[in-house]
Amino acid sequence: MPAITLNEENFEKEVKQSGLPVLVSFHSGERKSPEKSPVDCVSERMSGLLKCCKINAGSNPRLTGKYRIRKLPTILLFKSGKVTDTIVGETRTEQLMRILQ
Repeated sequence: MPAITLNEENFEKEVKQSGLPVLVSFHSGERKSPEKSPVDCVSERMSGLLKCCKINAGSNPRLTGKYRIRKLPTILLFKSGKVTDTIVGETRTEQLMRILQ
């Protein structure tokens, strides 16, 4: 399942009210590599166990400010609607998988 695109309208439903843990990647919207992003790869590998989402930080300033995003990309892991882990900067699929195990 591909990562869900978030915005300020669907964030509450998709993240805060999710019955699954949720990985949220705040990004700039400018992906330089033609390869799948690590978040898309994790989404495929952990389908049904974890919800993966992406949010364009520049288009969603209220959420970017609320979660104090200062550097992109930043990945937040939510469990039961609360942030439990933060990863700042570029990361590889294998690194994300180790963190999630």
